[in-house]
Amino acid sequence: MARILAISSHVVRGHVGLNATVPALQSLGHEVWALPTVLLASRPGLGRMSRHELPAPDLAGMLAALEADGCWPMLDAVFTGYFPSPQSVQMAAEAIARIGAAKSSLIVCVDPILGDAGRLYVAQETAEAIRDELIPLADVATPNLFELSWLSGTSPVTAEDIVQSARRLGPATVVVTSAYESEQSVGTLLVTGDATSERKTAVRHRIPNGAGDLLAGLFLGRLLRHEPAEAALEASLASLERVLAASEGQAVLQLSALDTSPR
Repeated sequence: MARILAISSHVVRGHVGLNATVPALQSLGHEVWALPTVLLASRPGLGRMSRHELPAPDLAGMLAALEADGCWPMLDAVFTGYFPSPQSVQMAAEAIARIGAAKSSLIVCVDPILGDAGRLYVAQETAEAIRDELIPLADVATPNLFELSWLSGTSPVTAEDIVQSARRLGPATVVVTSAYESEQSVGTLLVTGDATSERKTAVRHRIPNGAGDLLAGLFLGRLLRHEPAEAALEASLASLERVLAASEGQAVLQLSALDTSPR
């Protein structure tokens, strides 16, 4: 079992952000310390957009309290997802640097939640902070194709382009979700320092939000069980596919399907 500090969004209703990543990690036997950066009543597109951000000084205070309690050497990994402001990114990045100093074997996984379908859905200043302050700390990153393009300053088209952009990004392990899509399948690309691996899964329609958050948690969780990256991705996609099959046409991801996923 590993112990992970997970910093991202939390929704009351729906399974996105921490509400997808945390169950994914827990399903693999890990302990998760979940720290929300923002609280929403429902996931975007599901209900009223009632939103409360954790101010950056309060985020820093939470992290400082954990540090004062001597928690940093207890951690095996840090996961980051959604941030509402560049200031909150900075607070997280500073804490991660201190955690790394206290635990040399720490794994940092950054799911750079910036946007999709050709547009940012966070402020540009926040996206720049993730690029400049968090990505350099990451051992693992899980961008979608748009996020990879934006973060790397490239416009990848072919699989070779995507691989080059992923290596340019910096982290030793990069999983590019929605790397390409046809009428029948969606491609996920794993890029490490000396290898690449490509996986195809069936296109599914009317799927609720949160698949990327779920996959990031599953992949990190398997890496923390010391599975090789390629095997970790294969198993993670199998678990994701089980959940997506159960979730077609549903309002939220059916995470109960994780209970029967092969381990």
